Amino acid sequence: MAEHLLFDCNASFGPKVATYVEERWRRDELLDDLDLAGIAGALVLHAQTLHYDPMLANLELIEQIAAHRERLFPCWMALPALSGDFPDVPDFVAAARDHDVRAVRLEPQVFGLPLDETLWAELRDALRDENMLVITSTDEGFGGDFAALDRFLSIFAGSPVLLLNAVWSQWRNVMHLMNKHSQLHLEFSGFQANRAVEYCVDRYGAERCLFGTGLPRKAPGAARGFIDWSLLPDADVAKVAGMNLVRLLGGRGPTDVPTPGPWSDQLTAAARQGRPLPCRVVDDHCHVLHDGGCCAGRERVMVDGGVDGMVELTRRIGVDCTAIMSWVGPLSGDVDRGNTIVANAVDRYPAEFVGVATVRPELQTPAEVAATIGTYHVDRRFPGLKPFPRITQDFDDPGFDGWFRFASDNRLYMVFDYLTSGPAGTPMVEHLTSRYPGMSLHLDHCARSWPYAKWAAEMVQRFPQVYAQLNYTLVTNGVIEYFVETVGAERVLFGTDAPMRDPRPQAAWVVFTRLPETAKRLIFGANFERILRGCFNGTYAQDLA
Repeated sequence: MAEHLLFDCNASFGPKVATYVEERWRRDELLDDLDLAGIAGALVLHAQTLHYDPMLANLELIEQIAAHRERLFPCWMALPALSGDFPDVPDFVAAARDHDVRAVRLEPQVFGLPLDETLWAELRDALRDENMLVITSTDEGFGGDFAALDRFLSIFAGSPVLLLNAVWSQWRNVMHLMNKHSQLHLEFSGFQANRAVEYCVDRYGAERCLFGTGLPRKAPGAARGFIDWSLLPDADVAKVAGMNLVRLLGGRGPTDVPTPGPWSDQLTAAARQGRPLPCRVVDDHCHVLHDGGCCAGRERVMVDGGVDGMVELTRRIGVDCTAIMSWVGPLSGDVDRGNTIVANAVDRYPAEFVGVATVRPELQTPAEVAATIGTYHVDRRFPGLKPFPRITQDFDDPGFDGWFRFASDNRLYMVFDYLTSGPAGTPMVEHLTSRYPGMSLHLDHCARSWPYAKWAAEMVQRFPQVYAQLNYTLVTNGVIEYFVETVGAERVLFGTDAPMRDPRPQAAWVVFTRLPETAKRLIFGANFERILRGCFNGTYAQDLA
């Protein structure tokens, strides 16, 4: 398959508040990240437009990208001419025309602007007359206020509007707005819901779906997963990857796909050609819904989240084996239903799934806990444990003791997704590792943020049975490399948390990192497979053969 030209609609650079010292925020780092992930170009905003004088930052953007206009395309922040702190609309539009700016960002909440049509009308009409792309976001611009976003879209009904940074948990709100406002376009750097791109293309057309990375805070390669391993027709994939943004910018856009760089290897080559990964891939963290399931309760929409739908995606990526746990057991409390769903999935695809069981002592009697251990760990040889204390019990509750002692005696592993993870979770890690030394702990979502990653790295360094598992929608830029440098590639595990989030961005995140291929192969499968083979005191190896 010919590689698609990728044109990023959601990137920025420049200093900003709340920046960690490890973050990448400079222009040259942005260009380097684009090269790492094979992204041809990006529509860029200067980060200082959100933190200081927006017009000053707009002009600084033009100066800083002047030597890179074949790859970096300017997006300006715009405000209504209200109080003398921003150029009048005719002057702003003239300056944008002079600098060939074809997209503007509007963030009403950031600048304390009311959504009064009389305030926005002059700017709106001018942008419409110039055929400008209007961009806003759910996080900075509206803070999750979808009623306000609805009003905004009604005001700007005559212009194409691109929504950035929506997240999977906002599914129903986003779909309501996509249904209601035909000019609304969507990018997917944070909207990593299962099969989100396929669903939106099928429902709204490929023309309204755009590729975006969320650089520099999000790792550049993750967003490639929706493109490289798409289930869509090739013509639709090309539109999403870059052609739509070129059209919306009036024909402006990059023309050349970057050549493979120094961090390219067999895995990046396969992904760039849309092929399954040519290495052993074992997913340490995955859920499964009931057959035909698309909803896991509350705001959690997971299109085609049953086992058959999951298999289609895992095979597309090249995942060889997946450890699956239920959703209903840990999160809604129906333990028996959840464990039965997992068992049925393992029975249907025994070569591709291993089971992870759930026990809930606040809902089960000691006899029922013992029966769960007997059925799923002893008889069915499930190697994993997935507790999830919500309100009434913690992991040190005596109700968990028998389960955890069985796991320790049999060298099983526990998926550790803890409500007070981070420094507040240290006492619980200390408790579990000291009391149940044979049970390994796989700390979930370790790459969610820099503070969390540093805490997780400390736990991995202190306790030999603790491992860092990566998955999270934020796909924090540079964190995977940090873990390998800090704790070693042998202590890092690949997981997706599918179908809560689509597995493809999680896989692409690992593929496009500044790591040697040997390290990637350890993370993708060799590490977790080593743990699995040690389960049941080494006898589980025969189950995996």
